[in-house]
Amino acid sequence: MNLKDFLTSRESPPELYWSLVVEKGWVQAGIWYINESSAEVINISPSAAWEVEGELIGACDAVLSSCVSKLPENYTEPSKTVFGVSSSWVKEGEITDEYLAMIKTVCTDLSLTPVGFVVLPEAIAHLYKSEEGSPLSAVVIGLSPEELEISVFNLGNLIGTTSVARSVSIIEDVTEGLSRFEGASPLPSRMIVFDGKEGELEEAKEELMKATWEGNEKMKFLHTPKAETLESSKKVLATCLAGAAEIGNVTEVFSKEEPIGEETYPPEAEIKNVVEPDEETSAEKLGFSINEDVTSNQSPVSGHISLNSPITPPVLPIAQPQQKVNPQHQKFGVGVKNLFHTFSSKFKIGGPKISSQGNKKSLKLILIIAVVLIVGIGAYSWFVPKATITIFVAPKPFQQQVSISFNTQGVFDESKAILPAQIITSQASGDKTKSTTGAKLVGDKATGSVQIANGNTSSIKLATGTVLTSTSGLKFITNSEASISGQLLPGSPGTATLEVTAGDIGAQYNLAKGEVFKVGVFEKSLVAATSQTDFSGGSSQQIAAVSEEDQENLETDLKSELSSKVINDLESKASEDQLFVDDLAEFETTSKNFDHKVGEVAETLKLTSEINATTVLVDREKLQNYVANILKDKIPQGHALRNNQIKFKFTFISKEGENYIYTINISANFLPMTNSEEIISKISGKSVSSATEFLSSVPGYTRAEIALKNKLLGPFKTLPHVKDNITIEIAADQ
Repeated sequence: MNLKDFLTSRESPPELYWSLVVEKGWVQAGIWYINESSAEVINISPSAAWEVEGELIGACDAVLSSCVSKLPENYTEPSKTVFGVSSSWVKEGEITDEYLAMIKTVCTDLSLTPVGFVVLPEAIAHLYKSEEGSPLSAVVIGLSPEELEISVFNLGNLIGTTSVARSVSIIEDVTEGLSRFEGASPLPSRMIVFDGKEGELEEAKEELMKATWEGNEKMKFLHTPKAETLESSKKVLATCLAGAAEIGNVTEVFSKEEPIGEETYPPEAEIKNVVEPDEETSAEKLGFSINEDVTSNQSPVSGHISLNSPITPPVLPIAQPQQKVNPQHQKFGVGVKNLFHTFSSKFKIGGPKISSQGNKKSLKLILIIAVVLIVGIGAYSWFVPKATITIFVAPKPFQQQVSISFNTQGVFDESKAILPAQIITSQASGDKTKSTTGAKLVGDKATGSVQIANGNTSSIKLATGTVLTSTSGLKFITNSEASISGQLLPGSPGTATLEVTAGDIGAQYNLAKGEVFKVGVFEKSLVAATSQTDFSGGSSQQIAAVSEEDQENLETDLKSELSSKVINDLESKASEDQLFVDDLAEFETTSKNFDHKVGEVAETLKLTSEINATTVLVDREKLQNYVANILKDKIPQGHALRNNQIKFKFTFISKEGENYIYTINISANFLPMTNSEEIISKISGKSVSSATEFLSSVPGYTRAEIALKNKLLGPFKTLPHVKDNITIEIAADQ
């Protein structure tokens, strides 16, 4: 069944919504509806380009029209719209005035009703949580012609976002941006790259995969980062999911058809049927409230929502199905309210006012709603909010180097420093082509004829290849042998005419007529040759050729690419209870073939190569226990050693039978001992300021970060009252 047949077969058409992703230079749209516990995306448009503000309306109209073209005739075109925008468009939870004015114009000209907006990196993290089932830990990089937007997520939590102006090197730009996240070390080993077009994504991914990230003290990764790209349609899906989760409390998003390939649209001057409004349309005429707090208006709202305050059950009458706050909603990862935003007090969506002539039934209904609202807020503020508190303490660092054997036959002897390990291998092959940088001189040799005069009294015989030397030292070779008689009378030497060829290429051999040459080993005064015509045909030029350096550089580059492939493949084979040893035990090139040899004329050089790699996977728990046993006598009094505060650096030494010998540099942070249960009992239900004041008394305290989830505003903004909803994490303040 095709898409139209499926939609037409429904007894009653569902309410449809727009998702409109607007970025600097690109827009893309999608149509979706809510189906039980999921958002169903009917269609996703191609991306449309725009450069100046005047082209934005035409680009938006084009992508919306592309989506509507596949709707059945009995379906009503949606108007309610969720916008997806870049991080740089938002400041302090609101779209800046410049971009807010642009969105107002789009809504006015295209008759759209704005419901809210989401910030793309946060929505993308939300989508990955839904698809992969675990919170996202990654560096999300948004590309644009002028800047990079870099967002860092750790277990679904946004560590921060920064913008970096573009330069000629994406590696330098990313390095500059990540260096600003000193408190987030170690950084996630996953990079996700997206932008409004897909043309440069693969190039950016390849550059990030080839980069060397070691050596920067302000930017440390736990493992070598892996880069991946995000399809443009995923941004629309992420926006749909965030909007549907707010409106219908759904946790998944599905697309009913594959997104259409990327296309470009003409500039505004070529777009037809775009009509300017006859009169100026104000925000009030669109149903928005100006300089008015919508949350203070308790009137029933028909078809609209205000998202300026925390989400509670009575304040969510957007549309059917009616929204309810479910405590299980927290398993969805980052709270939806942290993704979904209003358009500030400048762009509110208002509803009808209640008539002052209401009867007694209306008054009772209002009282009931008020009571339910108060009880609901109270229950919500008591049971639902959660908090993660990270207490940073001053560590006592410690380092030690040990030698250890990893046995691939399962032998475990802690007393002899032998731990079981699994050997893994991988191979990768590929080819790479680069322009040559060598040069070679090529050309033709000059030719001409000479008359040889023999002044000796006896005849001489010249062999083929006899060397003639010009006055300037240029060498010429005779093309044939000759026998020349001696002179009969003084002044009447014997003569012979021969054809000669220059000894090398080049125009310098094009000598003029009358040049006198020394002949072989004869004295020039007795035997000489004189050119009978102008020599011609000599030429030379530099052309591209393969140099030894070209082959070395190409081999290094391809080897680096193939190394990244095998390391990523090897690392992917490690389970959660295994530790990947990143210093490979074996790494060899099994084959390599250049399509040109050194010195051959060629503008490009291609190398095809294959490599094999071997390393081991270590039993994580046994290694940690072994190291903990070594360090137990090194722990200072009043301190503790946590497994997440131990780092390993492996160096391969040798292989002896079934044992792989490594040295391990152990770096550990001893943290002051803390009682998490006691801390939670002291701060539960307290305000953030009171909790922070108490945390300052924790031994070794330097600072704390309190992340509240599903928090309320005003007097309800406290830490959770339920102790089980508070998580304490102790971290070293580097």
